[in-house]
Amino acid sequence: MFGWFRRKKQERKAELIPVSPKNYRSIVLHAVATVADPKVYMDGCLITDLSERGPITQRRLKKCTNFVVRNGGQDVLGFHDHPREMWITVDYGEIAEFCEKEGWLKIEGTAS
Repeated sequence: MFGWFRRKKQERKAELIPVSPKNYRSIVLHAVATVADPKVYMDGCLITDLSERGPITQRRLKKCTNFVVRNGGQDVLGFHDHPREMWITVDYGEIAEFCEKEGWLKIEGTAS
């Protein structure tokens, strides 16, 4: 019984902070620089080129439908459908706060 409870607790989705991004690339690059083991997925593909010539640009991110930055296996930030739907997990709230201070995004509400 206790194993089942622990497993279900671990499977629960992290609480998310809704944000309204302005500078997608800066937010992503800051998140990648902040976490220990960053992995960036764009429409299901692992992205390794974070240079200005790579796919992590304002224009390409606008066209993306599924995006996530992970720290190892833990989600840090992402969106589905459009970057306007971006969220940052509560565990990485300092990323949201930093990016808001820089003017790259606006925190739209409390975690849900």
